[in-house]
Amino acid sequence: MTLQKSDYLQTVTQAIDTNREELVEISLDIHSHPELNFQERHAAKLLADTLEAHGFEVERGVGGVETAFRGTLEGGGGDGPTVALLAEYDALPEIGHGCGHNLIAISNLGAGFGVQAALKNLPGKLVVLGTPAEEGGGGKNRMIDAGVFDEVDISLSSHPSSNLTTFGTTAEPGETWSLAMVRYRFEFFGKAAHAAVQPEAGINALNAVIHTFNGIDSMRQHLRSDTRIHGVITDGGTAANVVPEFAAADFILRSRDRVYLNDIVQKVVAIANGAAAMTGARLEMPTPNVMYEDVRPSTSLATAAESNAHAISMKVDPMPSGGGSGASTDFGNVSHLMPSFAMRFAVAEESVPGHSRLLTEAAKSPLAQESAINCAKVLAITACDLLTNPALVEAARAEFAERGD
Repeated sequence: MTLQKSDYLQTVTQAIDTNREELVEISLDIHSHPELNFQERHAAKLLADTLEAHGFEVERGVGGVETAFRGTLEGGGGDGPTVALLAEYDALPEIGHGCGHNLIAISNLGAGFGVQAALKNLPGKLVVLGTPAEEGGGGKNRMIDAGVFDEVDISLSSHPSSNLTTFGTTAEPGETWSLAMVRYRFEFFGKAAHAAVQPEAGINALNAVIHTFNGIDSMRQHLRSDTRIHGVITDGGTAANVVPEFAAADFILRSRDRVYLNDIVQKVVAIANGAAAMTGARLEMPTPNVMYEDVRPSTSLATAAESNAHAISMKVDPMPSGGGSGASTDFGNVSHLMPSFAMRFAVAEESVPGHSRLLTEAAKSPLAQESAINCAKVLAITACDLLTNPALVEAARAEFAERGD
């Protein structure tokens, strides 16, 4: 017998409401214990323990990643797809949860509770994956390489979005929902000398860093408008009267597609090598992180999720003009493996910038908690739709193939 949405809608939403207090407590606990990528031991244990206490079969350290986990439940209705809900929980240096990952954690955890309440009548399998180190560490990339996603058919997740709840139910061919991204670190090694008494004996590593910045700035006028290159000097010398023998800079490079981004990477690396040649410094480049892919749209999943937001009377905002996000995420790598969708939900009444102290404050507000709970309901209902409706799964797969590389 084919289940209708009316068969599980109330069950799913009631289960999440029943666990509302616990979910909010977890959100605020994670918010008050910010942990950087691959160090999220408190958050990972808290979330994994909670899943285990609720009857999920939990594996910790999956894919060889200490702070990753997997919670699994089998449906009671026979064979069907495997739907994954992806939780994030790492924070940013200095500003804590300025990207609201405490909310991503509970919206996907809560969605798991919602699906669990209806799962005895549903086919397929539910997986809640704890995916650490989204903020630059590429935790999902490591998990992909380790095969953690091999048996997953569709992935769902969420992300705070300032003051707007949006779904992106339309996307032109070739359009992406984020920027592809890669990080590079350039380390220059020179030779120390007294900057006044014998400067000719020194090799100025800081000059090499400055030339790298100048070279990149000279290149900017010839780049596509979707390209972003931003960097910081992390090491620049120790004293003004000592020729700097070591200097280093970190750069992030982004663009709408990874093919063009690879071209930019080659040019930036050539600039850094040129800076080393100009100054006589030696250049070393520690292995860069795996590239974050652009997020491949799934309007099929977005449309289903938006319909479910209306079903629970959640406020839905129009998609801003321009489409997609200027940010980057390792969820993009997942979206190139399978149909995937991350719901963007409001956390404030007025616009607040991401990766800021303002968003850190917003991420612990009552409004943000309520929005995350509603997001959990939307994700849970959408997951149940996928488990019960083969036509929706096939539509998502067909769109995924059509938007292929």
